[in-house]
Amino acid sequence: MFKRVLLPISIVIIGIVVFITLKQTKPEKRVRQQPEKIWRVNTLIADFQTISPQIRLYGRVETPRNSYLKSALVADVTSTSVLEGNTVKRGQVLVELDNTDATLLLAQRQAELTEINTMFNSEQQRYLRDKQLLVQQQYLLDIADKAVARAQKLEQTKLVSQASLDDSIAAKHRQAVVLRGLEFDIEDHPSRLTRIQSQKKRVQALLQQAKVDLSRTKITAPFDGRISQLNVSVGDRLRAGDNILSIYDINNLEVRAQIPGRYIQQVRKMMMRGDDLTATYNSKSLKLNRLSGSVKMDSGGIDGLFRFTTDEDIPVLGKFVEIVLTLSPQENVIALPSNALYGLNKIYIIKEGYLQAIDIQRVGEYPNSNNDKMHIVRSNLISQGDIVVATQLPNAITGLRVEALGE
Repeated sequence: MFKRVLLPISIVIIGIVVFITLKQTKPEKRVRQQPEKIWRVNTLIADFQTISPQIRLYGRVETPRNSYLKSALVADVTSTSVLEGNTVKRGQVLVELDNTDATLLLAQRQAELTEINTMFNSEQQRYLRDKQLLVQQQYLLDIADKAVARAQKLEQTKLVSQASLDDSIAAKHRQAVVLRGLEFDIEDHPSRLTRIQSQKKRVQALLQQAKVDLSRTKITAPFDGRISQLNVSVGDRLRAGDNILSIYDINNLEVRAQIPGRYIQQVRKMMMRGDDLTATYNSKSLKLNRLSGSVKMDSGGIDGLFRFTTDEDIPVLGKFVEIVLTLSPQENVIALPSNALYGLNKIYIIKEGYLQAIDIQRVGEYPNSNNDKMHIVRSNLISQGDIVVATQLPNAITGLRVEALGE
């Protein structure tokens, strides 16, 4: 019994002793220290400067004076003297319409005016005649009145018959009626004259309209411009309102380009101060004339309207152009290449061999002496002489170990 209990206990004790012996006699494991990985980057020294930012904008050439000339008459096209793309002068005849109907109508209105003038002269002569006749008719009425008086005296003495007296009275009344009619004609003269003058004004207006219609048979250029579209040819029958051609003013071309929202406040301040906001396009100079009065939906800025300062070699209407707008000088800013920017508002500087993220404000762009695009930034967290990373690291993060190339 004792042997049966002692044997397992002995085996366990032996195993423990062997385990302790093996553990104490095992070889020591040496831990090798892995060196920290160092990223080698290009760098530049932060240098505060005063720089005039430049903004690269994209827009299209347009004009506020783009006219669509339409027919005001029903007429046939008899001639066209221009084609699409031609440059024309103000007042130049572009298209001519058949003027037969307009000429006939003008002759009719002139005849009507002549008739009215004749009626006016006739009324004036009638008035003078009536005034002269009025004296004579009054004299005849006086004679008739005296004849009646004599007839009444003779009738009392039975020297004339009652019939003769009645005839004298009737003659007097007839003469009075004639006199009253003549007086009415004289009194009605101003009314008849007013009616004739009103008819004359109406006919004169119709005559003027006929002259305008005749002039509209010649389609002329409203300003110095370029033909953008010609919609008719000789022989076409036009109705009132049909499109003939479109023309735009070559002296009022401008570029509509959207200015990003982050620059709007600065642009408005410059405009309020009266500063010139100049831009360039292919060595051509432009000036910001005004800002758009509305903001387009889903837009990140406001459209600016830029006018060309010269009329030489201006691009055609609708052309897509790239312009560079120069803003007012900015103090205490740093110029950095594109590789130094991370996202829209972050750069990294090196502090004691490690990256440190810095938030910045982008002010604009400008080309350096090699015509490379540089980004102008500003930050209160950067000091003069700080080392700025100018390499794009895919795993850039604050605390990453880096080393400047050349060290």
